[in-house]
Amino acid sequence: METEKQTQEPMNDSPKPQGAAEPSPAERMASAAREQAGVAANALRRGELMRDASVDPNADADDRLIALLCYVTQMVIPLVMPVLVLISESSKKRPFQRFHAVQSLALMMVFVLVGLLALVGATVVGVIPLVGWLVSVLVVLCLLPLGVLMAYFALAYYGYQAYQGKRFAIPGLTSFLKDQGWL
Repeated sequence: METEKQTQEPMNDSPKPQGAAEPSPAERMASAAREQAGVAANALRRGELMRDASVDPNADADDRLIALLCYVTQMVIPLVMPVLVLISESSKKRPFQRFHAVQSLALMMVFVLVGLLALVGATVVGVIPLVGWLVSVLVVLCLLPLGVLMAYFALAYYGYQAYQGKRFAIPGLTSFLKDQGWL
């Protein structure tokens, strides 16, 4: 096991020759990407990305119902329920409700941004004669509805998990929210 860890870590102890050139920007980006991929692979090996969501013992039936509604109402009236939960006085005393309200609000923002980027991309590509128009039609009529269905499925799944009383992590989003101090 020790030798395996030693072979995975890069050997940067050797001094650089005096005539060695600085790495190019592409080489620096490739090196940084390689390091980040190694960190992510190690986290996956340790099981950090596949943690089981813990059930919150302090979450009562009302907390779980409000958490469910924070996700599911996003399908019909986006942003309203999480904002109501966050501005209510009771959510300050209910960390389970606040956690899911912030997480569902951020998830909806991600969905909206991805949808807007898809529409802007389709519009930009649509300027190209004939081929661009076909690509735009494909994006708007096929990929956008598929993305909306995937978003609805994700919201329903996360709502169900919240109703089960779980504090789960949405990959990438939850860690970002924790880094910002919002969770």
